[in-house]
Amino acid sequence: MLMLRSIFTYAALLLVIIIAGCSSGRKVFVEHDYSYETNFKDYSSYTFLECERDTNNLCTEIYEAIRRQMQVRGYKLTAEKPTLLVNYGIFYDNLRYQGYMQPVIKNWVDTENDGFRYEPIKYALDKGTLIVSLIDAESDQVVWRGYASGIFKGVETSNNHYRSVVRRIFDQYPLFAKGYDPRRYSEAVGR
Repeated sequence: MLMLRSIFTYAALLLVIIIAGCSSGRKVFVEHDYSYETNFKDYSSYTFLECERDTNNLCTEIYEAIRRQMQVRGYKLTAEKPTLLVNYGIFYDNLRYQGYMQPVIKNWVDTENDGFRYEPIKYALDKGTLIVSLIDAESDQVVWRGYASGIFKGVETSNNHYRSVVRRIFDQYPLFAKGYDPRRYSEAVGR
């Protein structure tokens, strides 16, 4: 009986390890970079630039997911004098990318501490990388860039996968549009 219990315990442990190994292979790496020379509190509207690499309906799905994330943050979509331009691209091959180790963007925006420095990091991003850039419309300078690699790993047929990837990218951008109060929005929605 003791031997049988040991075999079941070992088999259960082996199954947990196998499942954990399979699910870790599907993880999407998400990170972001931003410019210290930016006053993020001044942005209120945006427009899209063309998707850099369009295949099938993928750009449309990602466009809609980005639009939702910008809307939730209070940014208005407009073609008339936007303050931000949104650009995104999908890269199918492995990609070498120069990123930066930086403080959490919300902390930097709250303090605007000039003492922070860029710490370069070189990434080897997996096949299937989505890069979303927010560009200052006046200066044409990228002010924030979020990226996720490995987006094609373990993809289900559901559109929710790409929506989830875009949301994870925008989780790195917890800022709101100028004059937008998310508490007022949620109170109005709750009524």
